[in-house]
Amino acid sequence: MNTLACAPRRSAPFVIALALIVALLAHPASAAAPQCYTYSGGAYCQYDGKVNRAYINAYGQVLLYFDTPMAPGVPGSVGISGVSIGEAAIYPVSENPDFAKALYATLLSAQARGATVQVQMFGSNAGYLKMDRVWILEN
Repeated sequence: MNTLACAPRRSAPFVIALALIVALLAHPASAAAPQCYTYSGGAYCQYDGKVNRAYINAYGQVLLYFDTPMAPGVPGSVGISGVSIGEAAIYPVSENPDFAKALYATLLSAQARGATVQVQMFGSNAGYLKMDRVWILEN
C-alpha cells in the first residue's frame, strides 16, 4: 500500500501562510536607535521604528518614546546641541497647536496599527530632540 496516497494534501494558501509565519518569526522586526545626519549645511536626526509610547502632558508637550534609545551625544556629533535625553523626542504644543494635534493623532494612529513611523527631528527643546515631521510607513 502506498502511504503517500493516503496523506492529506495541503492547500496552497495553507503552505504559503505557514511559510510566511516561519519567515516573520525568523526575522523579527526591530528598529535601530535614531541616527543623525548633515544635509545642505544643516543637521537633523531621524527615527524609523515603532511608536513605543506617545503622550501629551499638562505642560503642553507631545512626546514620542523610541523603541530603541540613542546615546544623547549622537546629535552633538552633527551640531545639534542641548540634547540630554536619548529615549524620546518632543514637540511643544505652543509652537503650533494645530500641528501638535495632528502630530499626536498621527503617532496614536501608527501605534494602534502597529505601523512603522519615520520621524525627523531638527534642534532640541527641554533636553529632547524636537520633532518636525512624521510619516507612517506601510508594514
